[in-house]
Amino acid sequence: MDQESRFKRGLIKVGSFLHERILMSVWRFFKQLVLGIYNFFKRLFLGIVNFFPKIYHAIKEEPKAALKGISSFLLPGLGQVRNKQWYKALPIFLVFFIFILIEIFTSNYIYAISGEIQEFPAAAGEPFYFFRDYGGFFTKGIWGLFTLGKLVLGDTYRGETIVIFDKIFTWKSADNSQVLLGEGTIAISLLLLLGATWYFAIKDAFQSHIDIRETGEVEDYKTFIRRVWDDFFAYIIIIPAVILIVFFTLIPFLFSFLVAFTSWTGRVSIGEQLFSWQGLETFKLVFANPDWLKFFGDVLWWTIFYAFMSSVTVYVLGLIQALIIESKYVVFKRFFRVMLIIPWAIPALISLMLFRNVFADNFGLMNQILYEADMTDTVREFLRGISIFGKPLVGQASNGNVLWLTSPDNGLLAKSIIIIVNLWIGYPYFMMLTTGVLGTIPASLYEAADIDGATDTQKFRYITFPWVLRATAPVIITTFTFNFNNFGAIYFLSGGGPGYPTEAIPQSVRVLGAAPGQTDILISWIYKLTFQSTVNQYNLASVYSILIFIFIGLVAVYNLSKLKSFWEEE
Repeated sequence: MDQESRFKRGLIKVGSFLHERILMSVWRFFKQLVLGIYNFFKRLFLGIVNFFPKIYHAIKEEPKAALKGISSFLLPGLGQVRNKQWYKALPIFLVFFIFILIEIFTSNYIYAISGEIQEFPAAAGEPFYFFRDYGGFFTKGIWGLFTLGKLVLGDTYRGETIVIFDKIFTWKSADNSQVLLGEGTIAISLLLLLGATWYFAIKDAFQSHIDIRETGEVEDYKTFIRRVWDDFFAYIIIIPAVILIVFFTLIPFLFSFLVAFTSWTGRVSIGEQLFSWQGLETFKLVFANPDWLKFFGDVLWWTIFYAFMSSVTVYVLGLIQALIIESKYVVFKRFFRVMLIIPWAIPALISLMLFRNVFADNFGLMNQILYEADMTDTVREFLRGISIFGKPLVGQASNGNVLWLTSPDNGLLAKSIIIIVNLWIGYPYFMMLTTGVLGTIPASLYEAADIDGATDTQKFRYITFPWVLRATAPVIITTFTFNFNNFGAIYFLSGGGPGYPTEAIPQSVRVLGAAPGQTDILISWIYKLTFQSTVNQYNLASVYSILIFIFIGLVAVYNLSKLKSFWEEE
């Protein structure tokens, strides 16, 4: 067997080993995921099934404590008052009172009871939407979330014609599905918080009565405050952050999530039309329509490849640069650190726009240099001879300037440029990060290795690299997730282009103007679907956003769960 054959055979063995390890790892992950989901729903089901029997047993075994809980059920805080714990009752009742005030002051109930319903009655057989016409923020929000509106411009309702907006009789205004969906999402989220407070009030009233009976004492105000401050300090200080997360992350995410189950596109003229709930129809379009499925597969594959390469290349180059600079043989270390960090110091947006001009078709710096050096044809033919996955790096049939980012036949060239530019922008960060980590490695480890006769390669393999990897692995994972959604690197450099050849775009996709470019990643394609397609595909973009969330979430949770440093408390 010659050397080439042995080399190929070795590669096949390594490939088979890695393939088997990856499959086993993926299998164990999904097995744990399915078991986790099963156990969650099992506990949820048992909790629901056992909820009422628990209440029954509680009433039977602790009737007086149960009465305190029932008191807080009827009026949040009343059970605490009966337990002589006014300091608990006051904030609970205040929360409940604020919700009541919001509902009243945002409603038109006063007009309903003042005779307006009798003045503008609904015709026989005509539906009457009480909460739409007079409900407050919460009742109208829930109505709007379930219906997404009923009346549009020009409809006749209660003997009147619906207009876009009526300042005096607001019920004459046309419904806006977008607003109703948003208000309903906020209303449901706030009502869930109220429900949680209500549940706490009931449970606390019940348990406090038992504690008072066993100890014979009612905890005074100062002791309660001190105990809560000591026991729940970590939770108290994150309350502002939790509130911000709820309003600026969870509610917008929930709104975007719900859009995926609606028929909301740019075709819906707000005020004149309504969109509606349509279940999983958009998901069927994505996964059952072969035209959309093909584009989704292509974009997903490129997104994963781009995120992986953009993370690994910057890490490896940053590590190499850090090792070189920290070498004892290198002089003027400060000078080289400053020079190498310049690409990172320049705003990424500026760098991306600069490279976009460098690789422009006619007046780009790269083509100008090649033209002045009379090397345009040589470079074009050289790139044409390079093949990746069986496809030439440059496939443009025309002569003249190299179309780096715009020719449909040069898709691989555009992708390569994006990865190279990202490498230039990103490696200084990892170089500085690794430089800092290298300074934390105890010198005694290398001294012990020298005593044992270890070579430089062995010291790097068994000391330096594991130490650096352990400290920087979480950053690599976050970098991967960041690059998965690195909208700016694509949008400002290539704009998602070059586009696919016209004949490669199915008619159903071409009509909507929703075809991705060859360098579009999922997030930039979502942007195009939402703002640049012929018909703004809000629901379709939302489906892809959900898929990104699931993928990123699974990858991040899985990888972080494998890191010892992630679970360490100190």
